Amino acid sequence: MTKKIDKSNLKQQPTEPDESKKPEAEKNQRQHNELRDTLESIIIALVFAFVFRAYSAEAFVIPTGSMAPTLYGRHKELNCAECGVKYAVGASDELVEKSDYFIPSNKVTGAYCPNCRYFTDLRNAMPFTGDRIIVNKFPFDFGDPSRWDVIVFKYPEASQTNYIKRLVGLPGEEIQISRGDVYARKNEKEPFQILRKDNLQKQLAVQQLVYDDDYPPREILAFGWPERWSVMTQVAPNQTKFQEQKQSAWEVDAESRAYQYRGSAASSDPRKLQWLRYQHFVPRESEWALLQENPELFKQTMQTSPPQPRLISDYTAYNNYSGGSSSGAFMYDAAFWVGDLTVSFDVEIQTDAGEFFVELMRGDRHYRVRFDVKTGQAKLYYVEDFPNPEPVETELTTVETSLIGKGGYSVRFANVDQRLCLWIDGSEVNLDHKSEYQPPVSPAPRDGDLAPVGIAGQGVDFVISHLLVQRDIYYRSDEYYQSQEYSGDRRHLWELLWDPAAWSRQYEDYRQQVRFAKMSDEEFFVLGDNSARSADSRLWGNERKAERRHAVPRSALVGKAFMIYWPHGIPFLNDGRGYSPNVGPLQKFFYHQTAPGYYPKDPYAKLSVPFYPNISRMQRIR
Repeated sequence: MTKKIDKSNLKQQPTEPDESKKPEAEKNQRQHNELRDTLESIIIALVFAFVFRAYSAEAFVIPTGSMAPTLYGRHKELNCAECGVKYAVGASDELVEKSDYFIPSNKVTGAYCPNCRYFTDLRNAMPFTGDRIIVNKFPFDFGDPSRWDVIVFKYPEASQTNYIKRLVGLPGEEIQISRGDVYARKNEKEPFQILRKDNLQKQLAVQQLVYDDDYPPREILAFGWPERWSVMTQVAPNQTKFQEQKQSAWEVDAESRAYQYRGSAASSDPRKLQWLRYQHFVPRESEWALLQENPELFKQTMQTSPPQPRLISDYTAYNNYSGGSSSGAFMYDAAFWVGDLTVSFDVEIQTDAGEFFVELMRGDRHYRVRFDVKTGQAKLYYVEDFPNPEPVETELTTVETSLIGKGGYSVRFANVDQRLCLWIDGSEVNLDHKSEYQPPVSPAPRDGDLAPVGIAGQGVDFVISHLLVQRDIYYRSDEYYQSQEYSGDRRHLWELLWDPAAWSRQYEDYRQQVRFAKMSDEEFFVLGDNSARSADSRLWGNERKAERRHAVPRSALVGKAFMIYWPHGIPFLNDGRGYSPNVGPLQKFFYHQTAPGYYPKDPYAKLSVPFYPNISRMQRIR
């Protein structure tokens, strides 16, 4: 509330004299004082800024992609020329480590779309510097960081170097990484417990794209490539396998990407649900090449040898590019099955009653949420097929939701870290830890994991649109002194992703499990979000001869990553490329050097003007 001032209590102030009537010396003295006051204000502001930087917050630039896609290092951004999805690929390989000098042989020349795997030529694309972030140093002065925080710390092997990772292991814990998940325990007599993200905003922040149905690769689909979403039924009630169904209650509009379900035409038998299911049909580079060289031959091949769906793997587009130091080899390195999935979509309910199902397969189990459209109740449960002669249903919890009757709703359903999560219209449904579950005895993928996401209904009409499938981070259990998680030929493992049984046998033959010794009460364990290319606690050497080479001591903590305040500028004009002057002293400012004073034969711009802020990535770091 604004306070009123009683002017009667104020003393009358003398009227200021006319400036023009003051002596010249007095006016000069006043100007001198104003200048001094201005300089003093600037100096005081700089002092406060220095103190704030030293003791409260500091700005950092992310150099590499170890935290992608949460934080980008030096990278290139593009929109896929085929499906239109926007994505980024790492470009830190292009520079000499810890310098700004360019390595021509490591230039990133092309990238593969995470949505459709279409190759885009990037030889003429300009790289962007890494995200600029604010790190808040204040919280660590009064307490410990929390699990899953993104933190900055001094690299234990070289204390003058700052690292940024996600904090996973807390003081006094022993850490285990197995099949993409992280586990911890405090005591050897206790079992390892999976580490879940209690803050679901953090869980969502690290999700990676599997397929966005709003961006279909229309050209390859027109020549016979199968759609990812199709109508399917379960082969038998006790078999974790699905087959496509031609006649059903579903109507598919491929142009608008809308899927109409009419419950009046469906069977009332819950064992014969007609599912709209996702299959991971991913074109290979050779198949894209055949389409571009001979479309008719491609069409014939699709008819005689239709492609097979594959298991969803830990493919990360940020790592997969031509050029650089890896030369695109990462495509075949991403061979590990990921069963932790999230599906999001919009649904328009057209009747006042009926049941609406969403399902995420993982191994022998169907993890489901079943909505009662009339009451808004949502039941979360799982159905286990094998090895039971008849399916066995286990209820986890039933909750009230806002999905009641006719209307439009946004739904997100996740099965991540042995827990089911649900959101309606962007709001998290409170499940009070009741949707956490113990995994089955066998963790292997089954045939059902070739069609792992499903939507169905009974006695209800609805339309589905804006389908999006994402996956969780797959943490690789690599370790400095041991073999990598899979010690066999990863290309061979990648080639078996279409056959879950064969893939599982091969994986089990070469699988490694890694544990990291219990940390002291003053140590932490960190991992990068881009697990396949992160030099984190798993992989550090030990030249310092620490008792636990994988641990970050409390004394090395710098602060908590707070927000991305400047991702990079987006050029405009000149067809979106901007301008990079290449004359005189401007050359050094706008172009790469291979060494002091030397430039590559083909000029390679590192900056262009004009540009505007990339506001979409100016965000809080989760």
